[in-house]
Amino acid sequence: MTLIDFLDYSGLGTLVLVKTLKPETITIIADREEVNGKRATHFINAIKNIVPSSSVQLVSINTGDIEEAIKEIGKIVAKEKEVFLNIDAEHGISTAVGFGTGTKNGIIPVCVDVKLGIIRNLITLEKIADIKHISLDDYLHAIGAKQIENSHELPRKDEYEAICNVAETLFKNVHVWNNLCAYIGKHQSHESSKIRIPCNLEGEASDRNEEVVRKQIDAFCENGFLKRLPDADKPDMYEFTGPRQKNYMVIFGIWLEMYIYIKLLPYFDDVQLGFVVDWDSFDDYDTKDNEIDVVAIKNSRQVMISCKMRMPTKEDIYEIGYISEMLGGSVAIPAIATTAIVNHKQSYKPGLYPRFKKMNVGLIETIEIKSKPMEEILRGLGIKI
Repeated sequence: MTLIDFLDYSGLGTLVLVKTLKPETITIIADREEVNGKRATHFINAIKNIVPSSSVQLVSINTGDIEEAIKEIGKIVAKEKEVFLNIDAEHGISTAVGFGTGTKNGIIPVCVDVKLGIIRNLITLEKIADIKHISLDDYLHAIGAKQIENSHELPRKDEYEAICNVAETLFKNVHVWNNLCAYIGKHQSHESSKIRIPCNLEGEASDRNEEVVRKQIDAFCENGFLKRLPDADKPDMYEFTGPRQKNYMVIFGIWLEMYIYIKLLPYFDDVQLGFVVDWDSFDDYDTKDNEIDVVAIKNSRQVMISCKMRMPTKEDIYEIGYISEMLGGSVAIPAIATTAIVNHKQSYKPGLYPRFKKMNVGLIETIEIKSKPMEEILRGLGIKI
């Protein structure tokens, strides 16, 4: 069996077909400008990881020339007995070539329906097979995702409850946590695990809300991140309980990312934190513009979440929507998780929520996570639980 497909951004359909059908030969057709690029390399390597026994080749064409595409596919068909061609509705050339040559040359045009979980013959409309779903590692490998440099470690299972307790305390007064985090980052020592943290932050830029600072410090102490030191001369002395805990306390936005990661874990096949993608080897843009805070996968559908410990902006909505479409196609689900109040009467920007709906970007508010079942929130994103 031979599988033919066109290189696209996510490659989701190809990866699913490869994992399900395990073809002996796989031919990926790519534009000449991309055959030596990062995206093609990542994609081919991902395929080889899924089916090491398959023979994988990359064929270059001018993807705007249908006649050339038909000619190259004809060469493959002439040598093989059973040929499947993946038809992706988002890829005009492959759709045209598939239907144009399918009945003439014995090619079987197929479609991957991730939502229904099946692979279908597009001539007979019959189901060929039930999908064998790809893993998140398969997908991340294919799109060239890598963990952000100096990214924080994933929280351990025995830390989940403590992290969520602290996070929910910080979310109540994010502006105070911003000032407290800045103070800790400025005054912590690489040589010592001890630190002095006065509730008035010694006049550092803050709202001087000593009671809120005290509650946040108490949350860190009660959940095992800080330990109070009995010192009559310096009553505000504390000690970090370990390097992991110290690292968590000097990164402002880490708490929302870890909180969302922990809350999603029971409902997905896999969830990972902190990735950056560089899919275009021909540009000079910094990959920091393509960061994804949380990536989750369930039944081969990706959810890409941008975490904002502030009020999201319209630019944030456009960015995650664009990244999700480029990397995951129409089946990927973009969303923004935020500590701000967006879809409520107390919203500072009542016109923002309709923009989420217009752009088909999901909204996860931390205030909703405490008041609604997580299943209901995920169903609102279009995720079947």
